[in-house]
Amino acid sequence: MARPRSQKVLELKEKLVRRIEHGYYQPGSRFLSNRALGQHFEISYQTADTLLRELVAEGYLYRKPGSGTYLRGEAPKWKGVDLVLNERAKRMGSFGSLLKDQLLEGFAKAGVAVRARWDSSQLRFNAGSLPVFWECQSLPQVLLDEGRYCVLINQTPPKGLSAAYVDAVSVDDHSGGIAAGELVRARTRAKRVAVLGGPKSDQRCFDRVRGFTEIIPEAKVTYARSWYYEDGIKASDPVLNAKPDVVFCANDRLAQALLDRALRISSTIPKVIGFDDAPIAEQFNLTTIAMPWQEIADNVVEVVQKRMSGDTSTAITRILAPRPVFRATL
Repeated sequence: MARPRSQKVLELKEKLVRRIEHGYYQPGSRFLSNRALGQHFEISYQTADTLLRELVAEGYLYRKPGSGTYLRGEAPKWKGVDLVLNERAKRMGSFGSLLKDQLLEGFAKAGVAVRARWDSSQLRFNAGSLPVFWECQSLPQVLLDEGRYCVLINQTPPKGLSAAYVDAVSVDDHSGGIAAGELVRARTRAKRVAVLGGPKSDQRCFDRVRGFTEIIPEAKVTYARSWYYEDGIKASDPVLNAKPDVVFCANDRLAQALLDRALRISSTIPKVIGFDDAPIAEQFNLTTIAMPWQEIADNVVEVVQKRMSGDTSTAITRILAPRPVFRATL
């Protein structure tokens, strides 16, 4: 007589069925192998094999000889990319503009048709397009509702079921903030250290400032209303009035604003370190924590190529490390 199935295995099968029915796994995508299923849910290889056979027999999955086990349904097929960009990329000389050009060049070399568009709540997407977003305000809810694959650039992917099909290529801002703090400690004898952050509600700003103040907790933090030069000018006075020896600016535009403001009011110019390595950083000879722009673009193109080739595995997340670029301001 066969041994009765344990409660754990009964609950696991129910969970797998529920995930399949509710879109956690994409139609046409490769399902977990016996070994992967066993390791992930801590069951034996034999039990995993039995569960997969049952799910095949019940019509949830099907097997491709020599290839593996797949979900029923058609895998998505894309003919091109919708590249949706924050309007900041319209600013000539900005890192957004640089990234846009690198992405368009990368897609062209890979033979991927691409349509560049600007962030808007009115955007509509064709079934044959794979949306790629750079720093957009929010993902269109229709994509999440439909379980559409998409790719985020330098944004945190959503939580829950949609996390299974939203790919992301981003930079570790927290690590970059730590690196900036370590450089200040190693290369200066600063007694008064300040931070000029971007918008306080922006996760990137939060992570960069948090990393820096973990190394230099006594740093005085001031926030600008936005990442833009104009708001950086407005936020610079309280920073400069404290007569800091060193200022960490959470992006290069803010660093540019701080340096310009110091010259205008004949203030003592502090040592400055920025973040991004936007084109403006080289012009101002600014020491900065560099975003690996070309690596970001290359990784986005690679992820898109995987999806367009029919890869329907679970979401791809790649987090790249920023690196310091030494120039005259530190």
